[in-house]
Amino acid sequence: MVISTQPPGFVDPALPDHVCLLQKSLYGLKQAPLFVYKDGASIAYLLLYVDDIVLTASSCALLHNIIGRLHTEFAMTDLGVLHHFFGISVTCSLDGLFLSQRQYALDLLQRAGMGECHSTTTPVDTKAKLSATDGAPVADPSEYKSLAGALQYLTLNRPDFAYAVQQVCSCMIPVSPILRL
Repeated sequence: MVISTQPPGFVDPALPDHVCLLQKSLYGLKQAPLFVYKDGASIAYLLLYVDDIVLTASSCALLHNIIGRLHTEFAMTDLGVLHHFFGISVTCSLDGLFLSQRQYALDLLQRAGMGECHSTTTPVDTKAKLSATDGAPVADPSEYKSLAGALQYLTLNRPDFAYAVQQVCSCMIPVSPILRL
């Protein structure tokens, strides 16, 4: 027997026994695949996320061959050399790829109202322990959780932020799930 309830904070008093109907699948699931093709010394990587594809190969000939085969199966647009993907700037050089989330971090600071802040050598006092019950609650818990999630993504290229972000996330009060099975 499956029991479903309306999400907390979204209960319709006129229809308390009704539940939400999912109209569209959710983006960002962990099943976003990475495909690897190997044939001798030739290798290609294809990263697929929703409707975006990043493709690289060990040779231009292999790259163009794969692109041509994809075009025969799917309607798609080749956007050329990768410069930006999923909040990450990509710069290619003879030494390899340089990944940066600088603009993502700047946009995040602006969103949090901290666009004029300055960096410090240690982003947090490592001796202090934060608590979800100390101090006044934040004005907008949804915004706090959204910023905390964005900070977690930023640690992809900035592992030095991980401890500070973990401290921020430890202060979030868990949200009840939308569906209970």
